[in-house]
Amino acid sequence: MREIDDIRIERPREGTAVVVFTGEHDLSVRAEVEDIMESVIGESRLVVVDLSEAEFVDSTIISLLVQAKRDASEQGCRFRLQLGTAAIVRRIFEVTGVLDVLEVAQTREEACRERSGSVRRVAGRA
Repeated sequence: MREIDDIRIERPREGTAVVVFTGEHDLSVRAEVEDIMESVIGESRLVVVDLSEAEFVDSTIISLLVQAKRDASEQGCRFRLQLGTAAIVRRIFEVTGVLDVLEVAQTREEACRERSGSVRRVAGRA
């Protein structure tokens, strides 16, 4: 798997992986993102995709994240999106309707909680 400078994996505790995206992400990193998602889902109980430092994601990345959520569910792994991000990134998730199918958190603390009680299905709505 090729290293991607703008993606790193953090492990705040056993069974939890946080995939942190910074910068811009598009079709050019599709294979690498697929590999990363497959790897962390296979070895974690909770996967958080942190886009709080991302400046841009395209429809390829959004599609991969939706597929990763499905894969995680099939393997008994929780999957959450941490937004708290640039307006342009949040807007693409709103427009595509993806926020309706992913658990979304605004902060790392909220995203990494074991229980989903405080995590909203749609960010910004109660």
